[in-house]
Amino acid sequence: MRPRPTAIGAALWLAAVTSGIASEQGGLIPPASARYSAAEIKEVPDFQRHVLPLMGRVGCNTRSCHGSFQGAGGFRLSLFGYDFKMDHEALLKADKKRVDVETPELSQILQKPTLGIPHKGGKRFEEEGWEYRLLVRWIEEGAKGAENTVKFERLEVVPNEIVFDGEGKTVPLQVIAHWADGTREDVTCISRYRTNDESIAEIDADGRVTCKGKGDTHVVAFYDNGVAVTQVIRPVSDRVGVAYPDVDAATKVDELVASKLRKLGLVPSEVCTDTEYLRRLSLDLCGSLPTPAEIEAFAADPAPGKRAAKVEEMLSRPAYAAWWTTKLCDMTGNSARNIQMQGFSAPMARDWYRWLYKRVEANMPYDKIVAGIVLATSRKTGQSYDDYVKEQSAYFRQEKPADYTEHETMPYFWLKRGLRTPEEKALGVSYSFLGVRLECAQCHKHPFDQWTQNDFNQFTAFFKGVGYGIGPDPKARQQAREMREALGLDPKKGNVQQQLYRMALDGKVIPWQEVFVVPPGNVVANQKKNNAQIVKASQTITPRVLGGDTIEMGNYKDPREPLMEWMRKKDNPYFARAFINRVWANDFGSGIVNPPDDMNLANPPSNSALLDYLTEGFIAHEFDMKWLHRELMTSQAYQRSWRPNETNRLDERNFSRAVIRRLPAEVLIDAVAQATAGSDVLAKGGDNLEKRAIGMANGAVARLGLGDYASRVFGASTRETNCDCARSNDPNLLQSIYLQNDFALLNALDKSDSWVAERAKAGAKPAPEGEADDTGLASAAAAEQVVREAFLRTLSRGPSASEEAAARVYLDQAGDEAKGLRDLLWALLNTKEFITNH
Repeated sequence: MRPRPTAIGAALWLAAVTSGIASEQGGLIPPASARYSAAEIKEVPDFQRHVLPLMGRVGCNTRSCHGSFQGAGGFRLSLFGYDFKMDHEALLKADKKRVDVETPELSQILQKPTLGIPHKGGKRFEEEGWEYRLLVRWIEEGAKGAENTVKFERLEVVPNEIVFDGEGKTVPLQVIAHWADGTREDVTCISRYRTNDESIAEIDADGRVTCKGKGDTHVVAFYDNGVAVTQVIRPVSDRVGVAYPDVDAATKVDELVASKLRKLGLVPSEVCTDTEYLRRLSLDLCGSLPTPAEIEAFAADPAPGKRAAKVEEMLSRPAYAAWWTTKLCDMTGNSARNIQMQGFSAPMARDWYRWLYKRVEANMPYDKIVAGIVLATSRKTGQSYDDYVKEQSAYFRQEKPADYTEHETMPYFWLKRGLRTPEEKALGVSYSFLGVRLECAQCHKHPFDQWTQNDFNQFTAFFKGVGYGIGPDPKARQQAREMREALGLDPKKGNVQQQLYRMALDGKVIPWQEVFVVPPGNVVANQKKNNAQIVKASQTITPRVLGGDTIEMGNYKDPREPLMEWMRKKDNPYFARAFINRVWANDFGSGIVNPPDDMNLANPPSNSALLDYLTEGFIAHEFDMKWLHRELMTSQAYQRSWRPNETNRLDERNFSRAVIRRLPAEVLIDAVAQATAGSDVLAKGGDNLEKRAIGMANGAVARLGLGDYASRVFGASTRETNCDCARSNDPNLLQSIYLQNDFALLNALDKSDSWVAERAKAGAKPAPEGEADDTGLASAAAAEQVVREAFLRTLSRGPSASEEAAARVYLDQAGDEAKGLRDLLWALLNTKEFITNH
């Protein structure tokens, strides 16, 4: 038993109070480990500021203990202490003696962690240690909950950057909590910690960072609702300071990349060759291989500004619009399989693709494209239901269908199967347009970010009024019923939706469900009818943007309007940054924040200054996507060779060299088609997008899951989950089998309009009398040319001397010229160089 406090504690109490007064004047309250280490203490701990963080620090409310969904030993706490009321009630449950106000020392929260009574969690702190005394003092003063709490504002970690000069060196962190009343408290001893790469840095429970290896990472501190990070760097070479070479930084992007490389001793690779740049640019920007003629013309062009000019020229190509429309379809989840409109889903997916394509082609600002999705409704402002169904039916008639790309908004986003409830809508919007994963916060405090269940509920409130079905307008509902009766729909004749689809194809006007919005404050009945979602839009929860202010909805007819306004603001921490980060990941193989769709506080950018600069520029240029592409692709950082030097061989996060990456599924499928196509087809393929995998055929409709084997094998996104990981660029055995032996690939080589067939026909023609036979592969010049073209078609470069010699020998020995060329092309398609972007 510890003795009761005596008058001797007065001096300590005065010191604590003095510290508190000093804090209001800019001072810092000392850590709890110092304030509660004495035997007698007068200061009373705060439940939110001290008790719950301490329980997190010693592991009580973590996922592996009482913070799990099922709790442990019949005792459950909220994960990491986010629910003050729930935790206080659980601790003070009268019949459990977890907290004994009458005899504090007998409380189970003291006895179990000190092993005074058996505890499966083991010993967590010492009896009479500062942790013990803090909890006893709280219990002695009545074990009060979080009453009249002061708002927690932010967490600070000092230092914000650690540069180590050797393995085993240690630096202690200081973690400071800032509260709305001006209080600043050292909370190092009651914070939790983690390292993002334990091979580079370790951090112990007391916040001491130890260097383990070369490179850079972040260590993260967690306290209350705060998350703060410190960057840890240990140079990978001795090329730092005055020993670092002069590196040409032609653009602001290059300056910011070089600034980080200089700290790390990472010397960037040299600039890549013209042919490497052209291939990389064409694949990243247009999802296409450059043609042989384009490669040779670019290589021969002596103009110093030809790379920037090529970026500009490619930005005007249809293939650019097609590839980046496919990327936006990935982000927004456009798939016939996902649209909850049986019979109409495939044409709706096509129209969704076309709608986006038209806007990307016209370079509509990114924020306006997103606004057209986020604020979408099926009816135009003031449009009657009767006029709406006539317009909607016109899009689906077989003869002279209306052009859906002219529709102001894209409501089909809200028809996705995964967006039926307000909660699902909140998850979909936060993932697609903010790069934020909120799934954890649905049920508990996010383990690595600031989001609580209350944050999630307040964000979800923006979508309470968004519904899909026959809207709440009684007149519209009556009209829909009358139309169905007049059309003579009969379940005995088959699926009613299919009947409606056939009627729409024939040009008949049919009843349509719609995406609608119930203005804030209005209430309609909760019901499900004809697979239609009707919502209850009562304002029981005040909407609040993520990490920001609550929104008064009185001035808005659509609850999504203030959300879109917030997303467009200059200080929005997610919207512009999330898109920039995804574009960067496409071009460099890794995001500045990685994974690119996980913008959480514990996953900071590898180069914060770089992401800040691009965000400011993107917003200043009014969300101009082409500006962003130019800024990235004309930088020397983008133009670096994949060939490493002795310093950057292992670098994959600081952009000192190009990272070799497998081609995305659609791009690889098209690359095979381009490499094997006849000359005429190849020349037209860049602009003819009807059958391109990066176009509409594979960009939306093919995700029905039928006849789309190659896309699945090579990891095309199914667009069924809120995760960029739905697309995979990882290698697997089936990919090798496909490229070696799949019918589709062999058919591409053998079909009648293939390049092999074209060359075979040319070689079969007899030479005119008196002239040398140089039309096929018979002459040395022709053989040299066909080998060169085979390499240009596949690897986007000419062959080396040894490669050309080996290919010529094989062609000479093949006997059948067409067979020899076919085998050469097949071999090149199966090289790592062909299937990768480098």
